[in-house]
Amino acid sequence: MADPLEIVTVVAGGVVLSGFSDISISLGADQAARTATMTISDFAGRFPLMPGTPVTILATGTLLLTGYVRDVAPSHDGARHHVGVGIVSRTIDAVEASIDHKTGFTKDKDLVAIAREFDTAGVGIVATETFPREAARFVNTGESLWRHIEPLARSHGALIYDTEDGRLRIAKRPRGRHSGLLAVGDGGNIVSASATLTEAERHDETIVRGQSSRGFGDAALRLEARAMDGGVTRRRPRIVVHESETDSGKLKERAERAVRRSAGYSRKATVVVSGWRDQGGRIFEPHFLIGVHDPRIYLSQDMAIESVTLTQAIGAGGPGTRATLSLVDPAALNGEGGAAGNGSGGGSDPVWKTPDPAGRVGVDW
Repeated sequence: MADPLEIVTVVAGGVVLSGFSDISISLGADQAARTATMTISDFAGRFPLMPGTPVTILATGTLLLTGYVRDVAPSHDGARHHVGVGIVSRTIDAVEASIDHKTGFTKDKDLVAIAREFDTAGVGIVATETFPREAARFVNTGESLWRHIEPLARSHGALIYDTEDGRLRIAKRPRGRHSGLLAVGDGGNIVSASATLTEAERHDETIVRGQSSRGFGDAALRLEARAMDGGVTRRRPRIVVHESETDSGKLKERAERAVRRSAGYSRKATVVVSGWRDQGGRIFEPHFLIGVHDPRIYLSQDMAIESVTLTQAIGAGGPGTRATLSLVDPAALNGEGGAAGNGSGGGSDPVWKTPDPAGRVGVDW
């Protein structure tokens, strides 16, 4: 069966580009700015675009990226002349541009309000969840918005990534579920798949330490929480310093979350499917759940999409319209461990099981 073809429209500087032979778009839950690359055939005379030109990319009418031309790279050989074009989300300004704030200071605001306060580039912030208030925040000279809020987001277990209209999204839990199932065999849409199960970045015990500006003595200045990963059988501790104002409850949650996320990231799969959309017609997105059934990689459970690469090549010999999905156990992206199965029958091999740690709090260090 042929791959479904997307009608990809690239509008740059108000002009619809044509003549491109291939396009690739990458987006991820750990990627603050999605990117795209495309190859355009020869133009008569000067290339009509320059870096910084505003761009939008749509797939059969669905907006995929809002940003700017990043790079223009003309080249030729004896047979042809072509131009490579790199495109980046407008959120790149949150990553690379310095915060230019009158005071560089804010107080008694949560993560989302802090991000909006220091969004001096006007990128825009999208969030539906709430976070604890921070007593005070100071911007270091030259710091970008992403550089300032990323450690704070990490301390709360939040991810920062961009939206199709070029704003920054702050989110903890997976935002939804794709319809249908990724499956092999007759009627399945999996073209190829691979998996990696590793002990890298897993530890038998995670110890999180922090301090509180409220109170005094060990109860405020020597706070500690510990959580165990029963899947690691040798002594292999990790000590984490909490990046924001804390208390014993926050440290306990952070330690337990760190164990679950590390275990989740230790179970990864890469699946290439035909087409860019799920069975309900939605383009695959990061930080969404989807069911996977592929016994050849011992996997039959819910997985979370960590990143997506959408590719389409025009003409004979190309790989067609494909989506490459980088998948992790949902625990890696703050979801529930997926090893219970996904309704496809059976379940994953026990090696995919995610531990459920029990944290404890103390002042022992």
